[in-house]
Amino acid sequence: MEVAQRFRPVSYLKANTADVARELQEESGAVVITQNGVPAFVCVSFEEYYRSQETNALLKLVNLGEKDKAAGKVTPLEQAKRDMEAG
Repeated sequence: MEVAQRFRPVSYLKANTADVARELQEESGAVVITQNGVPAFVCVSFEEYYRSQETNALLKLVNLGEKDKAAGKVTPLEQAKRDMEAG
């Protein structure tokens, strides 16, 4: 995972919100907003946020599948095909 390379103080965000928004739309990645020199929050474009939410959802599904597999809650492929054809 790439760590954000762009840090801006919250005062910069307050004075230059439109510039930060344009920067995020034109370049991928994130802008870390600091408060008193400490990272406080991260700004990303809507597209970047949406992609990360989709990725998180897919990872959760994979994790659930792995848990089901470990617990033996699986159906062999041929049986699943027969079940689908039957009804």
